[in-house]
Amino acid sequence: MPTKQSKTWSRRNLLYIIVVAVCAIASLLLFLRPGTKEALLSFRDKGQTYTTHEGVLGERKKVSLPGGATVILNSNTKLLVPADFAQSHIILLDGEAYFDSTAYPLTVKTNILTMNVTKPAAFKMRCFESQQGATAYVLRGEVKVSKSYHSKTDDQPEMLGPGNMVLANKEIDLMEKETYHPVEMETWLQDKLVFQDEPFMNAVRKLEEWYSTEIYVEGDVSGAGGINGEFSKASLTKVLEEIKQAAGFSYQVKKNKVLIDF
Repeated sequence: MPTKQSKTWSRRNLLYIIVVAVCAIASLLLFLRPGTKEALLSFRDKGQTYTTHEGVLGERKKVSLPGGATVILNSNTKLLVPADFAQSHIILLDGEAYFDSTAYPLTVKTNILTMNVTKPAAFKMRCFESQQGATAYVLRGEVKVSKSYHSKTDDQPEMLGPGNMVLANKEIDLMEKETYHPVEMETWLQDKLVFQDEPFMNAVRKLEEWYSTEIYVEGDVSGAGGINGEFSKASLTKVLEEIKQAAGFSYQVKKNKVLIDF
């Protein structure tokens, strides 16, 4: 006959199973849901037409703006260039992109941060409209960065030079100036991805960051071992194909997301 203690333990196990199942279903629904919303609608000028450049899943794409500025779009990124760009010099960004601006002035707006240059500069921004956080890094020149929304606590812009960056979070109304190592940006620009006995989930997070892509992992990763490899200008698919045999997983790509299954 089951004891009161065993019944309590069974209820706890059942509750745990239910919670895990609900979380799994929520993750799957997030993975499968279609993305139909147009980017940065509230930041577009009414009556203005835009040319949209989109980054390919798991790859980078180069775009040349009118006037000579070069842009590198990361995966899942949208760059909106208005028809009057030659006059306004304003573009909209949803995602991650690197700007090497020999043509100026140039203003890049996201839903959290706005970067403005009046002299030649090189910088990278990462700000997805679906997320609350944003980052910006300056490699060369001087860039003014400010919040794109009205802040109740601090609306003052920051001036960034080489080696400076900002971390921002709209939910808590935060924008902080920090420093970083420019060599990190140079490595990103070389598009050289290296794994040295990297724990599997660390490698996944690195891939998400490198390719601006959401990756969902299902199953037991304990047998995957350390991830090794060096990849130069490789697509996400190529990287996954290289490491899946050693790690023992399969994967599929749906919309702008990747599902890994053990």
